[in-house]
Amino acid sequence: MKRLLYLLLISIVIIMISCTGGTTMKREPHLSDTLYTAKAAMDIYDYNPNRALIIIDSAEIVGNMTHDRASYYRAKIFTMTFEGIHLDSAQKICMSLMHSDYIKNTENHESVLDLLVAISRRKQDFEQWLQWSTEKAEFCRKYGKEVEALRTEAEIGVILAYLGRQDEGLQKLDDVIEELDGIKKFSEMDACIIALRRKVDVLQQFGQYEEIVPVAEKIIEITDDYEQHSSDYSDGSYREPTAANVSDYCSFYRVKAYAYLARAYAETNDIANARYYLKLFEESRYSQTFDGRMMISTTWCKLGDYDKMLAIYDEAESYLNGDTINETYSTILHNRAIAAEARGQYRQAYEYIKRDAELNQILNNEIQESKAHEYAARYRAQEQQMEIDRQAIQNRFLNYILLVLLVAMMIIIFLYNHTVYQKQKLAARNAVLVRLIDEQSHVERISEACKMIREQPDMTIPEVAKAVGLTPRNLEKLFRDQYGMSLTEYKMLHKK
Repeated sequence: MKRLLYLLLISIVIIMISCTGGTTMKREPHLSDTLYTAKAAMDIYDYNPNRALIIIDSAEIVGNMTHDRASYYRAKIFTMTFEGIHLDSAQKICMSLMHSDYIKNTENHESVLDLLVAISRRKQDFEQWLQWSTEKAEFCRKYGKEVEALRTEAEIGVILAYLGRQDEGLQKLDDVIEELDGIKKFSEMDACIIALRRKVDVLQQFGQYEEIVPVAEKIIEITDDYEQHSSDYSDGSYREPTAANVSDYCSFYRVKAYAYLARAYAETNDIANARYYLKLFEESRYSQTFDGRMMISTTWCKLGDYDKMLAIYDEAESYLNGDTINETYSTILHNRAIAAEARGQYRQAYEYIKRDAELNQILNNEIQESKAHEYAARYRAQEQQMEIDRQAIQNRFLNYILLVLLVAMMIIIFLYNHTVYQKQKLAARNAVLVRLIDEQSHVERISEACKMIREQPDMTIPEVAKAVGLTPRNLEKLFRDQYGMSLTEYKMLHKK
């Protein structure tokens, strides 16, 4: 029985070791002074993304950053600075984070949703863009972030317009603007400006230039009021500029509005107003930036100032450094074709249009490839989840076996102890019974011996002992214990 118990215990120990065999001890990081931090990486990611990724990897290795946090920053760098397959990698990381403990923190959850929205926007995956924007808006409302929810609602309006639901999209933008307009808080004011800019984007996309004018003028009106009464708008929002930066903030959005107005008036053949706002735009610092010059290039084209437009595009192509598979280069080719046609350079115009058509086909193919990568990533994620589920089922099965073995062992131990106890109890009872029997037997034998001595006084003590089945010594001892005298003394008394 003991051997069986030992075998059971050894089996249980082996099973427990096998169930936990996958657990490995992780090396505790030894922290030291280091430059490997998230801040260091994000300070340089926009102009040196590869170096930023190395910093993130190092920060995770030395223990300055958790794996999930490091993954989030990798996804952010992929999203903001890389193209193509890197967007798929960023999306895969974000989807993994959405199924991890990382998003139990609401700020982390919102940040990951922001990245998913940005990834979908850059990939022009309108369905995913709408899905994640809707989820973010619902998330913000759930946690009382109404202004942030309205910002996202404005983006949803843009998506709906791009999906062919133009009236619905513009109505949603108008609803957001109406709800935010006139509230003297920086957060609401800033969100209102963003919604107005998004409405301009939609109107430009669909050529509704007459409607852009009042929207752009509204942006100027809001920024002028804020610049004059900035203290009245202060609400402690994290987006709120410092007092020293209020002027730059207002100038940036005001100049954007000038560009919108110049483009709108140029498209509607109001040349005087177009050139007026172009002059205001050209006087700003933003007009000297690459983004600013690219923004106004189409307006120069519409006004027939092809030399200015082409100078911008020459600079742009140098800046792009051979990276011509993008929407920016498509715009450049299209406008170069317009300029060439206006100058009678029809062969060049044809070549530009042909290249633009080929580029658009490539871009459309890239979108399809991106979706294919996304579906492949989803399939791999599904396979991984199935493997996780299979492992979970196997672990549960092993746990059930372990539980059954433990119960069986407890039953066997109980039965063993019960059997031993019953045997001990029976042995004690038998010992008492034997003792009683022996005592009764001794009394009968002594009584028989006494009778022989009385009736046959000539019998010797050994003969009497033999007759009753005892040794003379035992008979003598039992008799003395019973009566306090020896058999010899008893026999002498009866001889008299």
